[in-house]
Amino acid sequence: MEENLSIILIAHNEEQNIGKMIEGLLNDYEREILELIVVDDCSIDKTALIVGSWMNRNPKVKLLKRTLPSGVGRALKTGFSNINPKADYVLTMDSDFIESIAEVRLLINSIEEKGYAGVIGSRFMKGSRLIGYGITKRIANRVFHFLVRALFNIKQNDLTNNFKLYRTYIFRNLPWKSNDYSMNAETGILPIISGYRIGEVPISWVERGSQMGKSKFNIYKAGYGYLMTIFYAWRFLKMKRTLIFPRFKVLKSPRARRARGRALKCKRSEIHPERE
Repeated sequence: MEENLSIILIAHNEEQNIGKMIEGLLNDYEREILELIVVDDCSIDKTALIVGSWMNRNPKVKLLKRTLPSGVGRALKTGFSNINPKADYVLTMDSDFIESIAEVRLLINSIEEKGYAGVIGSRFMKGSRLIGYGITKRIANRVFHFLVRALFNIKQNDLTNNFKLYRTYIFRNLPWKSNDYSMNAETGILPIISGYRIGEVPISWVERGSQMGKSKFNIYKAGYGYLMTIFYAWRFLKMKRTLIFPRFKVLKSPRARRARGRALKCKRSEIHPERE
């Protein structure tokens, strides 16, 4: 991986963290980075000014400023629509993931060595480390993953963490819908039910301290959005199956059945020309 990685950081009032994130990522992954996009999601602090100073120091840094309404999903979709055509990989992170900068290497190694279409940094698998993750959030997260596993037979442990390294075509091709925090769940579920091989690596998650500013996450507001994401994923999967397996009349002739099989194979290849 050499200068073909696009990094998308979403930032809402992150003046305490955004400079450290940019500096850490550029120091550790300058060779891999093609561009580092910061999506400023309607900040009213000095986030944009700090990013602007980095743009003057390094041409790989880019700033996209959004206007109201704000939202994690809206910010991510803005980033997805501005990915450089030369990028083969896209990494998404929150702007306070300073403790996770060194662990980006784990995702890069995994996607290169195992040939995944994407890799998720998991907070809930053997080898991961959680510090300051509240019990209410933990219970809600595990209940959500229990429902997703029961409905979609998804085995991954942490679909909702916005620490994902995917092949670029996943972010370009799938029909993203969510506008808020539930986009983090959507980017976990949709690629898997679309048939892409998504792996996981254990990472550390540390609750932001007072010096890093206040978290914007609200578990009660996010919970409703996550449930809506499950319904959307269910409809998406149903639509996908209808496209791949349309209803046919019963065919008794072996020749007719073979012709139908060839038609289905061609249909699948049209829908997933780049599936890993």
